[in-house]
Amino acid sequence: MSHDHAPRILAPATIRFCPLCGAALTRQAVPPDLREQAVCERCGFVFYLNPKVVAATIPEDDGRVLLTRRTIDPGRGLWTFPGGFVDFGETASDAAVRETFEETGLSVELTGLLNVFTYPAAPIIIVYRARVRSGVLTTCSENDALEWMPSTDIPWEKLAFQSTREALREWIAARGEMPRG
Repeated sequence: MSHDHAPRILAPATIRFCPLCGAALTRQAVPPDLREQAVCERCGFVFYLNPKVVAATIPEDDGRVLLTRRTIDPGRGLWTFPGGFVDFGETASDAAVRETFEETGLSVELTGLLNVFTYPAAPIIIVYRARVRSGVLTTCSENDALEWMPSTDIPWEKLAFQSTREALREWIAARGEMPRG
C-alpha cells in the first residue's frame, strides 16, 4: 500500500496485471479497430478500460434546486447536486434515487431525464430531474451542507464540476429562465 497521499487513478498506463490470471499486461493493437488495449501475455484477456457511470438528480421544490457542499475530493468545499457511481447490477435510475437518499436523506421520484454529459477521461454523468416524496434533509459523510436554492442564488463560481454547471444551466433554461452563471 502506498503511504503517499497522491491520488491513485485507474488509467491505461496504470493497469499492469491481468485481473483473471495475474500475468503482465502489454499494450497491443486489438481488432477490429486496432486501437491499443491492455492484453494479457498469458491468457489473452483484453482489459478494456471503459468510463464509469454516475447517476445524479436535480431535486426540485417550489422553483428551487437542492445543492450539496462536498467534503470529499474531487471538489471538496464546492457545490453540486446529489449523485454517485452506478453499482454493477443497478440501473442508472435506481442509482440516482439511491444516491440522493444516501446524500440527502430524501426519497425522490424521478420526473424525467435532464441530459447525459460526457467528457474525455471522465465518468459519464446521467442527470435526472426529481421531486421529493418524503424524508428529512440530512447531511452525510460526503457533504457538510444541503441548501434549497432559487436559480438566482446558485453559487456559479463555487460549483464542483463542469457537468454541474452545464446541467444547472439546462435546468434553468428548461424553466424558461435565463442562466446567470
